[in-house]
Amino acid sequence: MRVLLVATNRESSPFPVSPLGVLAVAGAALAAGHEVDFVDCMFAPEPVSALGRALDARAYDVLGFGIRNLDNCFWPAPRHFFEDVRVLVEAARQTTTAPIVLGGSGFSVAPHGWLSRLDADYGVVGEGENAFTALLAALADGRRPDGIPGIVTTAAGRQGGGRPSRAPASFAPSVAALARPAHHLVDYERYVRRGGFVTVQTKRGCAFACGYCVYPQLEGTMYRHRPVDAIVDEMEAVVRAQNVRQFFFADSVFNAPRVPALELCRALTRRDLGVGWMAYANAAGFDEELAHAMAGAGCLGVEFGFDAVTDKMLRAWRKPFGQRDVARSLRACREAGLPAAVHLLFGGPGEIVDDIRESQAYLDACAPVDAVFASLGVRIYEGAPIAARARAEGVIDDDTDLFFPAWYVSAGLGQDPMRALDGIARRRDHWTTATDWTSRTMRVIQASANRFGGQPLWRNVREYGRRLRSSRT
Repeated sequence: MRVLLVATNRESSPFPVSPLGVLAVAGAALAAGHEVDFVDCMFAPEPVSALGRALDARAYDVLGFGIRNLDNCFWPAPRHFFEDVRVLVEAARQTTTAPIVLGGSGFSVAPHGWLSRLDADYGVVGEGENAFTALLAALADGRRPDGIPGIVTTAAGRQGGGRPSRAPASFAPSVAALARPAHHLVDYERYVRRGGFVTVQTKRGCAFACGYCVYPQLEGTMYRHRPVDAIVDEMEAVVRAQNVRQFFFADSVFNAPRVPALELCRALTRRDLGVGWMAYANAAGFDEELAHAMAGAGCLGVEFGFDAVTDKMLRAWRKPFGQRDVARSLRACREAGLPAAVHLLFGGPGEIVDDIRESQAYLDACAPVDAVFASLGVRIYEGAPIAARARAEGVIDDDTDLFFPAWYVSAGLGQDPMRALDGIARRRDHWTTATDWTSRTMRVIQASANRFGGQPLWRNVREYGRRLRSSRT
C-alpha cells in the first residue's frame, strides 16, 4: 500500500525534537513492503500547504498522523496541540478519501479525546510498528481491523460522555525484532543546527510507578531491551549517511536497569564513532562506575529526573530511590567530570513552601550541578495515580475532561505558588523556573544558544542567573 506519514509536532522549545515515533512506524511499514512518504511539520512555514503538496503529488491508500504530545505540560503557560492536528486532518479529509489513522504518545494518553473530536478512521494506542502494519494488511485485504491489538476506531471514541475507559495498548513482546526507524526520511542537520539531536531508544518499558507518570501506559511495565550492537549499528548508519553525531537516548530512564546501560557505554567506547550523546537518568543504581563509563563513551551531559529530593516528597511521588542515592549520583558525575542537570517537580501532594527550601538546601549539600530546572504544577493524565488523588480532593471530578490540561498544585504552597518558588529559586544562580523560561530575554538567549552554543545547552544557566536574571530581581 502507498502510505503518507505526517509528523505533526511543531514545538521547538527548548529545542526541536526529531520524530522518532513516526520514523519507527515508517521503518516497520517499509520492512513490510509498503511504500512510505513523509511530511515533517517541524520546520514547515505552512504545514497545511506542505501536506497539500504531498497529497497533490500522489494518491495514497492510507494517511497516518503522528501526535507526539497532547499539550506542552506547562502550568504557567499551557498550550494544547489539538488545533495543530485538527487543521491538518481536516485539510487531508477535504483532499482524499483514504483512511486516516492517528497515533503517537500524545494520542495514546487520550485516544477517546482525539477520536471524538476529529474525523479520523482509526487510532493506534501504544507502540505503532506491529499495530499499524497489521492495520495496513487488513485494509489491503479488504478486512475489518477488528481485534487488532492497539487499534481503536472513531466509533469507540464517540461512545457517550463521562470518563472513558483505557483503550488497550499494543506492545511488542520483543523490540529486538522490530525494524530500524527510517532515519533517512529526516534531515537531521536541521534539527542539530537548532539544538536538537538524533533520537534513539535503547529499550522500552518502565518498571517504576511514579505518582504523576503515564510512561507505563505508553510502553508497558516490563523492560524490553534492544541488542547493544543493533543500537550502535543504528547510530553508525546515521553518522555515515548524514554526518550527524549528536544523539539523545530517549528511554524513560537510561540507567534502569543499570547493567544494560553499562554494556551500551562499553560498546560505544569500543566502536569509537566520535559521537556525543545525552540521556535522562534517575538515582536508582547510578554510581561512579556508570558515570565514568558514560563520560568515556561520549556522554555530553546527564539530565536527572529526580522530581523531588526530600524524603517526604520522594515518598509522595513513589520514587524508587532515596536521598542517599541522589547524593551518590551527583557525586559520581562530579568525579567523572560529567555535566549534570536536575529536574524538580514542585506542587505535589502535601507539599509546602518549606519543602522547597529543604530541597534547595539538600542539593546545596550535594556535589554541585550545572543547572536545576524547578517546575511547578502537575499535569493530571487519565490513568496516572495523581488523577485518583485529585478526584478525592475535589481538584477534578468524574466529568472533568482530561483531554484538556488540568493541574494539581498543592494548596500548601499558598495563593501564589509561582512567586514562592521564584523567591527561593533566585537565591541560586543555577536554579531556573518558568518565570525565566517564558521571559523574552531567555527566548532570545535560547535561540542563540541552540544555533551557536555547544551541548549541553543548560551549562550556561548559571551565567544567565548571574548576569541577566539578577538585573530583574
